[in-house]
Amino acid sequence: MLRRAVAAPAGPGDTAGEAECELAEVLLRLWARQRDPELLAEAEQAVRGLAAAPARALLGRVLYERALAGRPDAELLDAAELELAAAAALSGADPRLRLDCVLRRVRALALIAELRDDPGALREARAALEVLAGQTPDRVLRPALGRVLLALLPRLRDAAERTALAEEAAGHLASALPGAAPDGGPGEGATQDPGPGAAETARLRVDLATALRHLPARLEEAAGHLDLVLAEPGGDPELRLAALVCRARVHRARYARDGDPEALEQAADAYGRARRLIPRDGEAYGELLPEWGEALLERARAAGGRHFASAAVRVLRDSRAAVPQSDGRSAHRLVRLAEGLRLRHGYEGDVVDLREAEYLLELAVRQSRSPLEQARAWREHGDVQQEIHAHTRALDRLDRAADSYRRAWRAALDGDRAERREVAVELAARVQELRGEVLERLARPRAALDAYRSALELWRRLGEEAADRREALGSRVRTLEAGL
Repeated sequence: MLRRAVAAPAGPGDTAGEAECELAEVLLRLWARQRDPELLAEAEQAVRGLAAAPARALLGRVLYERALAGRPDAELLDAAELELAAAAALSGADPRLRLDCVLRRVRALALIAELRDDPGALREARAALEVLAGQTPDRVLRPALGRVLLALLPRLRDAAERTALAEEAAGHLASALPGAAPDGGPGEGATQDPGPGAAETARLRVDLATALRHLPARLEEAAGHLDLVLAEPGGDPELRLAALVCRARVHRARYARDGDPEALEQAADAYGRARRLIPRDGEAYGELLPEWGEALLERARAAGGRHFASAAVRVLRDSRAAVPQSDGRSAHRLVRLAEGLRLRHGYEGDVVDLREAEYLLELAVRQSRSPLEQARAWREHGDVQQEIHAHTRALDRLDRAADSYRRAWRAALDGDRAERREVAVELAARVQELRGEVLERLARPRAALDAYRSALELWRRLGEEAADRREALGSRVRTLEAGL
């Protein structure tokens, strides 16, 4: 019937575009059930070119669904965001439609930020929500704003800024929990508001715990919220997975705060429970393994860690296997597996672990696209050569170590031009020092002196922060010069 109404000429009393909007709305509901792309194409055709706010809002929704119908499409998300922004800005838009458009636009901007690694899209989303402050119920606005701030958190380098933003995000998210007052605490009038349902409450608790884990003084509070989510029988498996991963991260933050190795064991246990919720071919499986392996590596380094070294190697080996060699993350995972093997060698003394680490690091250099990552791999490779020399006493291993450190130095200098300058210069300085030490062991004092002088020049580029290092190395250079 709606299709016939759209095809027929409009009557004198008909509202322009009304039938088209109703048709698009019905087609969107059908799409949600049937997932037939033809339904989206028809809905888009129905409202394309209409200027009224409802029509543009519907076009934005259709484009958003199209963008996520297959592999996420950033250009379609851009188009959806523009339509939703236009619909919200039109003077004829009623408050409910305007709010709906802004919330949908914020979701589109959050996805754009993720796809393009663009914090600007998140800042735009934050601004769009803050414009509605005072015009929209807090229980609708504040959770959305809290989630946008949460997405911004990992993109901040300054610790003080990150703490302030985490506090703000936590305040917004806590305010929407059942029984919370507008300031986020318990309030007398809260019982009059039914608040969110059980599923949304669980989601809010996981998001709130995610914000709180950035605040060392409130880690126990974060764990409490996650315990409430995990204590609920059944529930959304994806939400339960998110709660377990967040719980693991909270425990790792506790270890960073308190230095208690038991916190890392609890983190590893949470990762293990999360692992059981994911099929081996799921994308989340490959994302979980590196974090789990890192937690086990940290525990293996801590007191009484011998038992955890093999567990770390096993998980890191699975992590390496979870991505193809062509994947940009492959090199980092190879380096981490090599680190686990070296750590296990420290406990078990099996030179086979060192030889495998040597091979993996060479593979990491070939697969990496980052000069800085290549420099780190060559530095580890040089360390492995020295460790193998401790077993074999073969001088060629020291020659290889010196060559690996030289390669690390060259790669780090390339990283100085292409990536984070200070990190690259510091790494270049350190590997030149290591090279000098190896050359001294090879009784090549002139070559060692050249390496030390190069390191000294690099330390000078880092200013006053490296003053102690320059002084110690300068003393070594003077001693060597006196002996020549």
